[in-house]
Amino acid sequence: MKQLESSLPVRLLFHAVVSGQLGYAVYYDYNYAQLPWLAIVLRLVPPIGGKFNYLTFLTAALHTFYYLLALISDLYPVQGLRQLRDFLLATFVVPLALTVSVTFWLLVAINCEAFYPAFLNEIYPWWLTLTLHVLIVCYAALELHLEPHCYPQRWKGFSALAAGLISYLLWMHLVYFWTGVWIYPFLGGLFEPLRWFFFGLIVSSAFGYYWLGERLNCMLWAQCEWRNKAISGPHFVG
Repeated sequence: MKQLESSLPVRLLFHAVVSGQLGYAVYYDYNYAQLPWLAIVLRLVPPIGGKFNYLTFLTAALHTFYYLLALISDLYPVQGLRQLRDFLLATFVVPLALTVSVTFWLLVAINCEAFYPAFLNEIYPWWLTLTLHVLIVCYAALELHLEPHCYPQRWKGFSALAAGLISYLLWMHLVYFWTGVWIYPFLGGLFEPLRWFFFGLIVSSAFGYYWLGERLNCMLWAQCEWRNKAISGPHFVG
């Protein structure tokens, strides 16, 4: 299956709107969606790291950077910018969007009160929750449909994704080691083997989401493999 590449004005509009909307969501989340100080006193959240502890916030910030980079790449179509843009899309944007969204909604469906208590609705407005846990996936899917992207060799993409996920898990455990508080309180209610099973499930799912994005890209763009080789040389595949 092959579809027509979107025109430059369409891509410019999409990247400008999405980067602006996500940028505002990140700004609002960082500055206004704050738990009261009592949450730290009661050891419900760690006293260090702040918003940078949370994969949802980090993913939204990364997506904002990505769409700004895509906007710049539209205006200045330099090969190096395009390669960086496509590498970020393949290794982080698509897998992390799906990881954050699917994990959040599954946990809410399993036990909403334990994972996302009702009082959080007073802190996180509905539009912010929608943006951080639904729209990021929609935006990534639209991005794949707008134009073909050059996916790296799978081992390179997997290596980068693994490095990112392992770094986050290490930070999560360092925060617990230093403070005795889990970034996500529900983790404290899991016995250790189950907790490691949960981490393993999340990581393995992220690799599956990477593969899904790669397959979708090549299904949408039948000439993707040829184009990747023509643009980026033999170290890129479709």
